[in-house]
Amino acid sequence: MLEGSTLGTLVELMVRAEILAGSDGRLIPSRFEPDVDHRDLIVADVGGYSALWLQVKGTTHPDKEGRVVAFANYPADAIPESGRLLYLVCLLDLQQHVLARLWLVPSADFNRLAYREHSSRPDRVTLQFSCRAAGDEHWDRFEVPRLELAAWLEPLVAAAGSSALQELNGLREQAS
Repeated sequence: MLEGSTLGTLVELMVRAEILAGSDGRLIPSRFEPDVDHRDLIVADVGGYSALWLQVKGTTHPDKEGRVVAFANYPADAIPESGRLLYLVCLLDLQQHVLARLWLVPSADFNRLAYREHSSRPDRVTLQFSCRAAGDEHWDRFEVPRLELAAWLEPLVAAAGSSALQELNGLREQAS
């Protein structure tokens, strides 16, 4: 059973492949190292300087209540939000070796719609994506067909434009 960082690495690799193949090489997804500020992948346009950041979350099955669930844990007073930051929640089909379902959620929407769980540490909060797999009014509008992921990302990357150093530092400060 794949879990933790092994599952995370596999999902990120599969997302990178979908973006690269789906954009015919017009978008370049790169891993952000080290993974310290909730940006797993940078998606940039070839020949330009526009970029988005993806926080990738993955699971292999709905929970016992039929929900696809993913978590993001942050300092309570520093939940990152940027027009460039999107969450990509993935349901991985291990039998078929495909990303079966994807939800691409801008950080502002994710922060607003996710359930809040207070962690054992009083200064932390966990945002919980909890989507009924059979259909969910909160999250359905963010579902993206796997083969259309790159097509959805291309105009978002183009619209993002070049990022300024001040913007990058601001996001890093929010997430630390």
